[in-house]
Amino acid sequence: MKLIELRKELKDLYCQHEKDSADVDFIVSEVLNVPRTELTLIEDIDDMTEQTIREYATIRLDTDIPIDKLFKKAYFYGMTFYIDENVLSPRQDSEVVVDTTLKYINEKGYKSCIDLCTGSGCLAIAIKKNSDIEMLATDISNKALQIAKKNAKINKVNVEFLKSDMFDKVDGKFDLIVSNPPYIATDEIEDLDKEVKDYDPILALDGGDMGLKFFNDIHNEARKHLNDGGMLILEIGYNQKQPIISLFNDFNFVESVLDLNGIDRVLVFTK
Repeated sequence: MKLIELRKELKDLYCQHEKDSADVDFIVSEVLNVPRTELTLIEDIDDMTEQTIREYATIRLDTDIPIDKLFKKAYFYGMTFYIDENVLSPRQDSEVVVDTTLKYINEKGYKSCIDLCTGSGCLAIAIKKNSDIEMLATDISNKALQIAKKNAKINKVNVEFLKSDMFDKVDGKFDLIVSNPPYIATDEIEDLDKEVKDYDPILALDGGDMGLKFFNDIHNEARKHLNDGGMLILEIGYNQKQPIISLFNDFNFVESVLDLNGIDRVLVFTK
């Protein structure tokens, strides 16, 4: 079959069902194992390949499973990550955390960093891949840590991983504390898209009352683990800028960084 014809057929079908037609090219590129930019270079596919593409396309069309969970693969900061139901799918918005952290590593010459609630390891691995900083990443979930270690190997970076409930098992101080903690308010989880609430682990979503539980935990322990002149770099929810700035009022607020949608996504503080 002509690939261009199959792509058009499936994209039209997705549009009819109000599904994102861009998922079709994601599926095709994964099945063919070629970049999406090269799909136009392929003319014909065999019957077995066509069947495989149709099977994945049908699953995606008939269920709410996210496309990255369907293939157990996500792309973040130009790298490939293995993911499954035990970790939060990396979001493009979180790349702002990496950009911000690398900026300050380059400006300040920081040497050590801890990533709390690492999940898939995407932040720690992306930061380490693009700097020489000494990186420790923690999570309370054994399954998440297994995945993060796998992703470190996939991306050929040296990150130390530690099972810890926030700072509980952490010793020493760091130049940087980075975190994308669970920050969805408990009473808002039921209102999330099914792709999130049904396929991302609740442990990685539920931030307690007002979504501030883990920010409170970070605030209460950060001073003991942050070097003088060090920085806190925190990913936050869309409505949490002012509450978190107020919570960290004994730190120096440096800046708020917007994500691609113009929403306050990262807050930076110094000790």
